[in-house]
Amino acid sequence: VLFHSHTHACYRGTILLYLLLPSRCAPEFYQNVLPDWLEAWTNIDRCPEFDFLWLALFCRSRKYLTRRNPNNDEQARSVERDWTRAWRLIRRRLLTLCQYWCLLPIGGTTTDKSWTQAPHPRSRACPSKLKALANAGSSYEEGIDFVAKIAKLLVASLGDGSTTIDMAATAPSMSEGTADILRFFSYVAPYFHPSNLGSWTFTLGAFLHYFCYELACRMGTAAGLRVLRRNYPAVCDSL
Repeated sequence: VLFHSHTHACYRGTILLYLLLPSRCAPEFYQNVLPDWLEAWTNIDRCPEFDFLWLALFCRSRKYLTRRNPNNDEQARSVERDWTRAWRLIRRRLLTLCQYWCLLPIGGTTTDKSWTQAPHPRSRACPSKLKALANAGSSYEEGIDFVAKIAKLLVASLGDGSTTIDMAATAPSMSEGTADILRFFSYVAPYFHPSNLGSWTFTLGAFLHYFCYELACRMGTAAGLRVLRRNYPAVCDSL
């Protein structure tokens, strides 16, 4: 049902998954369903309500998926490769659609009438009777929660999942996710740089706010775990 994108059945199936799937599931479950979820999500290119449901499901899964497996066997490395590939595709789709979600005024027009003016891509809408089942609030609250989930997923893709620092390294390394997000910020920098009078959007401001918030939370958690491991290693291992 999730793949019937030509009918409203995909909305019904996704809403049932969003409402009935327990948040706390085994990491193996999320590792198995993540590629199927990604394929179902990409069947519809632009639909804010549909995107919101999948962002919520991905936010749930990120809490129970780990990048590093303590075992060094081939199966563990294969699982880690599949995990990395799936989240790479999710991150890049998030960064691609941020232009649409944050209402960035990208593109322009020309006075030369001989050139065909391409219209903006249309987006698909979820039926209102189905949208009500997802417990969506007002348009303002819905938009804020939407950009908050985008920021949460992007911050989760930073780094390589390690909580330790290699002091012997001659130069700091940068993960692929961090490099992608830094390129994105250099791309949107003209829209919020204080010296520019560009086209600012409220959703872009909300996205920057929640990104800073999620990044601060992650840095505080990582610092707390590092101190806990140094002072109470047994407690840290039990966590």
